[in-house]
Amino acid sequence: MIRRRLHTACAVSALAMTLGGCVAAAIPVVAGGAILSAHDAQTRRGNASLASVPTAEAPATSGAVGSGRAEAPGSRSAFEPFIGYALAETARHPTDDRRRSAILADPGTLQPVTTDCSILPPAVLIDLDPAGGTLDIASLTPDAPLGRALEDLRAQETDVFWISETSAGDAGTLRNRLRETGLDPAGRDTLLLMRRPGDRKQLRRKELARTHCVMAIAGDERSDFDELYAYLKDPSAAAALDALIGRGWFLVPTPPETKED
Repeated sequence: MIRRRLHTACAVSALAMTLGGCVAAAIPVVAGGAILSAHDAQTRRGNASLASVPTAEAPATSGAVGSGRAEAPGSRSAFEPFIGYALAETARHPTDDRRRSAILADPGTLQPVTTDCSILPPAVLIDLDPAGGTLDIASLTPDAPLGRALEDLRAQETDVFWISETSAGDAGTLRNRLRETGLDPAGRDTLLLMRRPGDRKQLRRKELARTHCVMAIAGDERSDFDELYAYLKDPSAAAALDALIGRGWFLVPTPPETKED
């Protein structure tokens, strides 16, 4: 299988959520003032966490809970909905039944419309950072069920990407840990890490979406799917986006929180 790797060159996203020097200043304005102003975004950012976003009733396979964050794993099946969805999407032939990604087409509208994948190669994205923090690489623990499931995806020519606020300078350490834990035993996955000061996950997600069909994203809070959640003045304004929970967006425990049975 021909491996496709994401270029790490600095690129400016053409979509509405791409920002310049000041992060909050370029957040799109939506009706009703649902997005914080530049000043409010800086002073109230800590109060706009995803824990306060009301959770609509999600499909039984979503793993979402009323707090808006992922439920701590009680069984080995925490990632099964995420893997199952990705496998089903991979099985769809892109020319017969056009795939859509898990990346919002226009975040500023706060509507669950995602980008068309065309014939881009399939991929999944797993956010390694705990809610409100950054991955402690040493805390990654073995997760045999997840490791086996990811192998199933790779066997279907689906690329696996890991994203974190961890510095790119620690890529070797993280890659070794992913091997040791069985999450990426062959060291073939791509790491999307902090490349420079001011780099943001949103930019890396958008760059990935240009080269791959990001069919499913796993994270433990909604800002792992799109950064707009970090700037919401009125969390209920994004309620329509809950339609994507279990259908491209999956609230799951971060891998450090999972345990091997």
